[in-house]
Amino acid sequence: MCDGLVQRLLSLYYSKEEVIYVSSLLISWSSSEEALSWLNEPIPAFGHMTAIEACEKGLSEHILTYLIQIENGSFA
Repeated sequence: MCDGLVQRLLSLYYSKEEVIYVSSLLISWSSSEEALSWLNEPIPAFGHMTAIEACEKGLSEHILTYLIQIENGSFA
């Protein structure tokens, strides 16, 4: 249910491949409800902007890099 909502929201800022990657990554770390919540939670590394706010400001690639770093074990 929320998977589709997460993907629709991400599709505003990412290519189809990136949407699949990001949504799968977030959902693998938690549930789809938590993934949706995470997109709207302030991120200290981004000046307490949410991931959605960062994407709206043209920083979607930065969010993608941030997630890749977390996936690869870097502290973000």
